[in-house]
Amino acid sequence: MGIIEIEKQLSDITYKNLDKEDLKLDIYKPKSAAGRKDPVVIFIHGGGWATGDKSEIRFNYQAALLQALLEKGYAVISIDYRLTDLENIHFPAPVIDCKDAVRWVHKNAELYHFDADHIGVWGTSAGAHMAMLLAYSDDKDFYGADELITYSAKVNYVFNNYGPVDLNQLFKPELGAFKLGLARIFLKRKYNLRQSRLTTFSGMDIENQKKEVISFTELYSPVKYIAADTVPTFTIHGDNDQTVPLKQAKILDKALTKNNVPHQLIVYPGQGHGLKTLSKDQIAGLSRQFLLFISDYDNI
Repeated sequence: MGIIEIEKQLSDITYKNLDKEDLKLDIYKPKSAAGRKDPVVIFIHGGGWATGDKSEIRFNYQAALLQALLEKGYAVISIDYRLTDLENIHFPAPVIDCKDAVRWVHKNAELYHFDADHIGVWGTSAGAHMAMLLAYSDDKDFYGADELITYSAKVNYVFNNYGPVDLNQLFKPELGAFKLGLARIFLKRKYNLRQSRLTTFSGMDIENQKKEVISFTELYSPVKYIAADTVPTFTIHGDNDQTVPLKQAKILDKALTKNNVPHQLIVYPGQGHGLKTLSKDQIAGLSRQFLLFISDYDNI
C-alpha cells in the first residue's frame, strides 16, 4: 500500500526551538462538532533513531489507521525529533524531544481544542521504543525545553508497533571481542547495522566501553520502567521480524502481565519488520481492535 492522500489542516508547526534547528509537527484534525475538544493521538516515526520523518504516518498501514482515527473523532499529531548521529546527537536527546511534544500538546490544548485528559502515543519501531519510554517514565524524567517544563507529559495509553523493549537483549553489548567477531561473520550486514545503531544511539565506543554501554542501554530500555501503574499498552509485531525480533514483544508481554498492566499483543504470522504486507482485511481488523482498545482504557 502506498501513500494515501489525507489533508493536513496544520503543517510544520514548531513545537520546540533548538540552537541549530526547529522541531516541527503536523496536526490532522477530525471533523468535530462545534465546541468539542478532540482526544489526541501523537505519532512518533521509526528509523533506528537516526533516519525518517513525520511523513511516515501517510504511508502503508499507518495511513489507514490515521484515517480510522480521524473518522472516529481523534486529532492525530505526527512529530519530528532530533536524529542521532556519530558525532553530536545521542540518547536521551530524541526521547526528550518526544516528551516535550507531549508537553506542548498539554500547553496548547485550549488553542487547538485538544482534550488534554485524553492523549495517547503511537510509535513504530524506534518511535515505538520512545513512545513506551515516555509513557512509562515519570513526568520529571527527560526534561527538555525550559518553556515546557511546567507542563505535564502524561499520556493515557501507548500503541507499540514492533518497538525495542530491552536494548541489551536487542544489541547484546555484553559480547566479548571474540564473540563479536563471530557475530560479524554469521550476522554480517544485520549485525553491523545493529552495531552502527548502538554507536549512534549511545555515542560510546562499544568495543572499549562495554560496561558503560550496558548500563546506558539498560537505562533507556522501556521494560525497566514497567510498574503496577504503567499505562495500558497495545502491541503489534510480526513473527518474522529480523530487525526487532518477536522476542522483544514477548519480553514486554511478560513484564506487563507480571505487573497486572492492561495490555494486548497481536502477532502477525509471516510478517517482517514494518508489517509492510498486511492485507486490507488485516488492516481493517487492526483499526477496529486499536479503536476498541482505546475506548476500553481511555474512557472516552
